[in-house]
Amino acid sequence: MKNKGFEIPAYILLKLLLALCTLWLTQVLFHLANLRLFHLDGFGEWMGVAWGNVVFGIATVGAFLLPWMLLMLLPVGARRKRWYRILCEVLYIIPVLLMVIPRGANAAYYQYTYRLLSEEIFSYLGIGGQMGTLVPLFAVDYWYAWVFPLAIIVAFFMVNSRIRLNLRSRVNVKPVARVAGMAVGLLLAWFMVWGGFGHMLRLSDAGHYCQPKNAALVSNDSYNILRTLLNPNLDEVEYMSDDELVKIYEPLYSPRQASPTLSADSAGNVATQRNVVLIIVESLGQEFMGCYNTQPDAETRTPFLDSLAQHCTLYDGRSNGKKSIEGITAITTGIPNLMSRPFINSCYYADDFEGIPTVLGRHGYYSGFFHGSYNGEMGFDSLCRRLGFDEYLGKDEFEADPQSKPTDYDGAWGIFDEPFLQYMVRHLAGFRQPFFAEVFTVTSHHPFPIPEEHKGRFAEGRHPILKCVEYTDYSLRRFFEEAQKQPWYNNTLFIITGDHSGHGLTREYNDYDGWYRIPLMIFDPQRTEGHRSNRIVQHTDLMPSLVDWLGIQDEHFVAFGQSVVQHPERGWVVYYGNGYYVLENNSASDGDLHETSVLMGDVATGEEKNLRFLKAIVQQYNHRVINNQLKAQHYED
Repeated sequence: MKNKGFEIPAYILLKLLLALCTLWLTQVLFHLANLRLFHLDGFGEWMGVAWGNVVFGIATVGAFLLPWMLLMLLPVGARRKRWYRILCEVLYIIPVLLMVIPRGANAAYYQYTYRLLSEEIFSYLGIGGQMGTLVPLFAVDYWYAWVFPLAIIVAFFMVNSRIRLNLRSRVNVKPVARVAGMAVGLLLAWFMVWGGFGHMLRLSDAGHYCQPKNAALVSNDSYNILRTLLNPNLDEVEYMSDDELVKIYEPLYSPRQASPTLSADSAGNVATQRNVVLIIVESLGQEFMGCYNTQPDAETRTPFLDSLAQHCTLYDGRSNGKKSIEGITAITTGIPNLMSRPFINSCYYADDFEGIPTVLGRHGYYSGFFHGSYNGEMGFDSLCRRLGFDEYLGKDEFEADPQSKPTDYDGAWGIFDEPFLQYMVRHLAGFRQPFFAEVFTVTSHHPFPIPEEHKGRFAEGRHPILKCVEYTDYSLRRFFEEAQKQPWYNNTLFIITGDHSGHGLTREYNDYDGWYRIPLMIFDPQRTEGHRSNRIVQHTDLMPSLVDWLGIQDEHFVAFGQSVVQHPERGWVVYYGNGYYVLENNSASDGDLHETSVLMGDVATGEEKNLRFLKAIVQQYNHRVINNQLKAQHYED
């Protein structure tokens, strides 16, 4: 009888090679789907990315197929039995699918987050919106994220069916040789899983093959999910001694000595009882706003905010993350997200920490959080309870309002911005003053809906988000028109920002300096003269700055930012990418001069002084989060 199939050593190697090639095809798909987000610096970096894919690909295949390899390496005759082969095939096919599917999905999702998927995805799936409604929309709008992976899977099955094990081997292998073969195979498995003969491969090792901002081209989502599942926690780092650390950076806010720059009455007296309305607009980046893009041919989708900016203090805003769940937390608590999982989805959410409503509540403020999406979305209602908000007003509360209509629901994520902001104005009439009100809008988000009565009013443009941004700008105009009629208006400080930037549509907004650029507008009806500052102001600066703007003198709390009152000139922002940290800083006097420092494992770029500052931030963050020192009293203990 003619011999068919491969002997076990060749069979194992061919199956591993097939899995590796399948993974590489998904890497190509991912890159092609996100070409505008990655900018490789010449042939050398291209070659680095190619070799990095070999290294990370081998480690990924080794890790996912380890159970299969162990079963195939056992020197037992059962390897050729039907039941054994079926078991092995299941342990082979399922891991390969688990390597293809996440990478394919993130080919679409990456343009929103600029992050590899992590173990967080298991807790994040289905936490907001009607997934039954959204999945078909995603499938249509991002068809390439499932069509091409499906084609890759079909090709994989076709090739895999041709790799067969020789069931009638006449090769006489002695027991000693079998054991030796198993030992060699185990050494190969260890080499693959470990990623070489050095330390076990880490996500930060991608920085050895390309610029950190391009690390997602080298690593992959499956490997990152597995690594973060096995170790979801932060690790203590020690870049410097404790004495040196506190001299370089300490995230403890202390009361200012100078007079506030805002919130003083006409006689110059400190006004400590001002209301505060904090407006956070979904995906609002500087790229969409004329007041930030001053070039003659710059397009704007925010005519109202551009006009309001003439009466605002305008800062060069930066977000501390690329997800809403990160942005809202950083704004409200002063805690950035410097790890692979959002803080409020991590095990450290049990830590003691404070936020704006906590601090202002100690000074008589009544507080409310408004969000037009589903109650419970992303855990915002839980966060609000933790921080001491007096009220949480979501989709449920809106629909209980007599003036709400079924058409106010966008059919996906929540209530359209215009009716929800009008509801907020009405509800604020019942708030005891002074109050702190925070609102997070929803409309400028995929699937980018527009109310029927406004269809055709706002131009589509290069991306569907643009019409939604313009609609939200219109909604804010309507909000301020109604707010001006309220008795609390003149005694209120308005802060407008974005939770994170939107889709970068130009090269300028697809790099370190552009990914996190959001507006930061301070409008005080008592001071209508405008002022533009080039100082960077990050989300985590808002909490300490607000306390100073309100003239509150007797507060101590932890916030990983700094007050613009106490530090009017020099600003900085820190954020975490795919295994790397970035510090960007500037001064108000030379705002066009930005200094960027990047730390990725043992790869670092930037001036030494800035790198020391970045390392100090990371060391403080990890230590304080791990050891539950996010409150001032814990910190001092």
